[in-house]
Amino acid sequence: MYLPEIDFLTSEDVPGVLRINAASSWSWPEEVIRSDLQENSESEATYIGAFATTAEAPLLGYAVLGREGRIGVLMALLVDKHFRRMGVATQLMLAVSDCAVYLNMRRLRLRVRKSNAPAIALYSRMSFTSERVRRGYYANGEDAIVMSR
Repeated sequence: MYLPEIDFLTSEDVPGVLRINAASSWSWPEEVIRSDLQENSESEATYIGAFATTAEAPLLGYAVLGREGRIGVLMALLVDKHFRRMGVATQLMLAVSDCAVYLNMRRLRLRVRKSNAPAIALYSRMSFTSERVRRGYYANGEDAIVMSR
């Protein structure tokens, strides 16, 4: 297992976030990322990054923690394709969980595409359980599994 350095993301990390986001099949709009990470942003989203100690790929992946009242919501979890299956997503999930506890969130919830078996397996290993299925949740009509712990 690779143990990256975990830290909060800032506006300086936007290029790395955009690089990883662009490689995703379900990327976020660039303007949302830039707005969330700009200095003095009013966004309640917390971006957490996993960093390498080498200059080749300083940002290995990132997670976005949002909130719905007192419930934390994992809004995104993306890892650079060259660093998958090395424990980076697990380390990010642990950091998100710690952050949610620190922010006094009583529960952590996420939505995952029904077809995303690797993500579902990760979340299950981390004690998330399925709450329900949201039919046609995604823009392409795919169902989302709502999981929480």
